[in-house]
Amino acid sequence: MRNILLIQFRKNKLIANQEKKCLLKILKKKGVNLTSENLFLEKAEILSKYLTRVDGIIIGGSGEFSFSKKNNYLDLFKKIKESAPFIKKAIKKDIPILGICLGHQYLSYIFGSKVTSEEKQKEFGTFNVHLTPVGKKDPIFYSIVDNFLAQQGHEDCVKSLPKNAILLAKSDNCKIEGFKIKNKNVYGVQFHPELEKKDSKARLKMAGIKEGIEFKESPLAKKVIINFLKLKQKKTLHHEESCAMRHRRSDSNAQPLVLETNALPIELRRLP
Repeated sequence: MRNILLIQFRKNKLIANQEKKCLLKILKKKGVNLTSENLFLEKAEILSKYLTRVDGIIIGGSGEFSFSKKNNYLDLFKKIKESAPFIKKAIKKDIPILGICLGHQYLSYIFGSKVTSEEKQKEFGTFNVHLTPVGKKDPIFYSIVDNFLAQQGHEDCVKSLPKNAILLAKSDNCKIEGFKIKNKNVYGVQFHPELEKKDSKARLKMAGIKEGIEFKESPLAKKVIINFLKLKQKKTLHHEESCAMRHRRSDSNAQPLVLETNALPIELRRLP
């Protein structure tokens, strides 16, 4: 990969900038460019131009919004509805996608899963993440040990795996820490692979949260980002166009990609 798009859902500009800087620190060492679009500063229509400009997409986190808090969930769901068509097109083009924290929940949600808040699954601090047997073999976790430390900061969690998804990782608290959509380079991770100990502590201060949360070093987690950069589109647009008829014949019995628009709240299904 040479060009990555970061999609953000943040009103706090300090944290939005920090998120971008943390990713840039990893990407620059690999010669990868990063462009970001914050959907609370820009309209989702701006995303369409990136379908032919990027090699991968990262959907970032956001501690400001929750799927389970009524005081802000309509703002979040509106942005999800506006941006989901772009994500659907990107998936059909086989552009690799990585959802981080909120992005992990976002992907699970548009694939029909429920996102909820459960006290026992909340995680704030540094926690052990355990790879499943499938996760141990997946390229996104290449050269990462079976149990590794990662930075966490979430109240919400994915209640159940999305349709056509494979569980790749879990923790002692959270039962879905990582998943992949079958036969697609579409991944979600609940933890923050872009953050180090010092980054997590700095983010707490930016969010106005008092000290008292314990953080540890998590040197292996960033390998998820590095491994993501190695993923490639399975087909080029030219290949898709030239082989369209052959693919339709050979895939006539395959299940189509379905994003669950009915999962959206009834208020948003009425939005124009």
